[in-house]
Amino acid sequence: MSQTATLPTERRATKVELVDLELNATKTKMQGIAMSYNDPADIGFFVESHLPGSFAKSIKEAARSLPLHVFHDDMAEFGHVGMPIGVASEWDDRDELLRVVWDLYNDQKSQRAAQLATPDENGNAALGYFSVRFLPIRSNWTMAKEWNPDLGSDHKDRVERIESRLVSVGLVSTPAFIRTPVEWVRSATPPGREAGQRRVDAWSRYLEDVKAGPR
Repeated sequence: MSQTATLPTERRATKVELVDLELNATKTKMQGIAMSYNDPADIGFFVESHLPGSFAKSIKEAARSLPLHVFHDDMAEFGHVGMPIGVASEWDDRDELLRVVWDLYNDQKSQRAAQLATPDENGNAALGYFSVRFLPIRSNWTMAKEWNPDLGSDHKDRVERIESRLVSVGLVSTPAFIRTPVEWVRSATPPGREAGQRRVDAWSRYLEDVKAGPR
């Protein structure tokens, strides 16, 4: 009479460890007008305006990597170089204006800047405007017949920027071009956060059952 051998049940074990992770960070976006074209601004010793399309080439070449700063603190001063608070994600370059959407970082400085730039019910904010830093490439100058800045804008030289390289954009409280406001600041949790949390909860329950052993 033959007997069938009973093989031992094969078991494998592995260490299960749950680690708390930030599944999704809140994403803050900001939109505003970086430049209003054909809009003369009194710079001090001359009057400046930018023509439509003057930033088109530099936007095409480096639009996605263009940084946003606070008060142009990307400029080296006493050996210090400021960190950007965000980066451009969308561009809308029209005949009248240059509109940009920024993705802001989640560090304390960037989020504080976002709070100060958020318009209130009257459209006012402590950092409610944009200011560009650029390198002029082609310009058209018109010299004043009687240059005297003490007499106002009509007695100053004028320059039209035909082409410029856009270096960075900064949040400011007092812009050179007044028609460059922050239009809105929005924060949103990326989709999938609830589903991800449910998976973590399920794994937590499973781990507790494994620790408890057979019942």
